[in-house]
Order: sequence, then C-alpha cells, then structure tokens
Amino acid sequence: MNIKDVIICGAGPAGSSLAYFLSREGFDVLLLDKAKFPRAKPCAGAFQISLGDFFPFSLEDVAEDKISGFSFRKNRNSCDVLLDVPISYVVDRKKFDDFLLRKAIESGVEFIEECKVLKVEEGIVYSASNKFRGKIVVGAEGVSSVVRRFGRYRKFKNMIKTICADIPISFEKKFVFDFSYTEGGYAWIFPKGDKTNVGFGTLPGDFKDGEIILSKILEDYEFPEPLNVYKWTYPLFTSPELLVWRNTLLIGDAASLVNPASGGGIYNAVQSANLASKAINLCLREGKTLKIYQDLVKKHIYPMFYYSKIFNLILENVPSPILFLRLIKPFLAYLAKNLS
Repeated sequence: MNIKDVIICGAGPAGSSLAYFLSREGFDVLLLDKAKFPRAKPCAGAFQISLGDFFPFSLEDVAEDKISGFSFRKNRNSCDVLLDVPISYVVDRKKFDDFLLRKAIESGVEFIEECKVLKVEEGIVYSASNKFRGKIVVGAEGVSSVVRRFGRYRKFKNMIKTICADIPISFEKKFVFDFSYTEGGYAWIFPKGDKTNVGFGTLPGDFKDGEIILSKILEDYEFPEPLNVYKWTYPLFTSPELLVWRNTLLIGDAASLVNPASGGGIYNAVQSANLASKAINLCLREGKTLKIYQDLVKKHIYPMFYYSKIFNLILENVPSPILFLRLIKPFLAYLAKNLS
C-alpha cells in the first residue's frame, strides 16, 4: 500500500487549505471528501479580509460582497458601526470551497470525492471500497468528523443549531446582528451581492420553533419569500481540548475552533490549517512532536476565544446591552479595522 505523507479527511476550507499549504512544501497529500464538488454548504459565509494573507492568491474574485459596517440590534434599540474601509468578505460556500479545492488540486494534491470515511485506525483510513495509509491523518470533516471519534478526543460539548435562508434582494453593505428573537443566540442579516442571507442560531434547547422565528424575522424586516432554507448544527469553542492524538490531529470545526461570540469558523479553519502545516512540516522533516500544533493553537487562536467569551459574559449581564455597545463604539470600530 502506497503510504502518503498526509491524509486529510474533509475538503472544506480547513482541509483544502491545509492540503494546499502542505503540497506547496513538497509533501505527498491525499484529500478525501464524502461529497461530489462543487457542493452546497449552508453557512452565512463571512470572514475577515485578512484571511487572504494566508494565501499567495486573491480571494476578492470569489467574494460575493465586501462589507464595511455592522449593526447590533435588540427590539427598537441599535448600535451602528460604519467604517470607511471594507472589513469582511461574504462568500457563497459552494463557490468558495470549490475555489480553494481547485487551488489545492493545482498545487499537486490528490483528491478523491464521494469517498466517505468510515473508520480511522493507526494511520489507516477506511472507506466503503478502499483503505489508505498515511504517516499523519487529519480530521477536517466538521461536526461529523470520523477522525475525532478516534483515540481520546472528547465529544463535542457545546452545539449551536441554525436556520437560514437566501432572500432575492440586495441589502446595504453591513452586517446586522439582532438579539431580539432568541436568548443565547442572535439573528443575522448578511448581504451577498444580489442576495441576502438571513438566519439565526441558538442552543439546541431553544430551537424548537426555528421555522416560526425565521418567518418572524423575514416579516419584521419586510423581506420577500426565501429562495431556499437550510438548517445545520455546528460546535462552538468552550474550553481548550485535545487536538493531537498519536499521528492524528484536528483542524477547523472538527477541532471546535468556532468563535463563541460570533459563531464564525471560516477564518479559524484556515488559520488552524496554517498552524497545522507548520507542525506537520516540523514533524515529518525534523522529527519534532506533532503536539507542537496544540501549542500553536493555544498561542494564536485560543486568546481571541477567551476575549470573545468575556464579551459574551458582559453582554449577558449588563442591564442594556445596546447602550453598552454604544459606549464602546470607538473600540468596536478599532477592533473591526485592525482584525480585518
């Protein structure tokens, strides 16, 4: 059996980015995914413009929109932060994921689609009709990660359920985060060129009336009937956890690297792929421990999650969250500019 340097399970932004980074470094990479690409992927689809710093190519051409402001709302109160520079791209995940995948394939990555991973065992990845051996196996399959079920990785602790719809109208170039509809979550409005993505996410126990709440949001904002409606579930970061076990590691949503305040995961997915590529390089070329990846995530990703949890805690406990946000509006504008 041919032994690959790295086998990556899952060809979303995390998996395709890691495959691309490693292939450019000369490693023999196999990328597997259960879907046939391009495939639809329910997601609000926003990330900081600075995500492009990880790649030697532009992401602008695959973006549906560039956003330069945001609005926090609760009932009749609002706090608007409008900037003079774009801070975020919004993408159609079907196009964006396929774009990153094609970049990986062009760099020399071997890709097998419609290949559902059933089991991972001691460097061997089993599908229904084949098995593959790799020196390192990476879980990038999101909430359904088979690699995560291997070894001592814990079960996901904190899940968010979401529902969203694409609306056939344009919206002003800002994000809306509306806290009027659910406790422990928020509704969103994200412009996507000639469409607008509208949805909300909350804890599973508060989601039983998902369709009713979505209809209420569309009615309140006077939006027309949606083009389509999607539901999905994904994990939020709660606390540091094991990300490396023997010759396997987890990246992106499979590693619970989703911001606990915003629910955003695309930027963290690509950043974790970048950090994983550094650790894998040191492991395969210099014999260093793969646990370097754990240390890199702790240093470069977790601090922002801690700040986000503190931000959440403050908003949950101040008497008037919108008034509080108005008071720190200059700070929010500073953060938006410097993190984009």
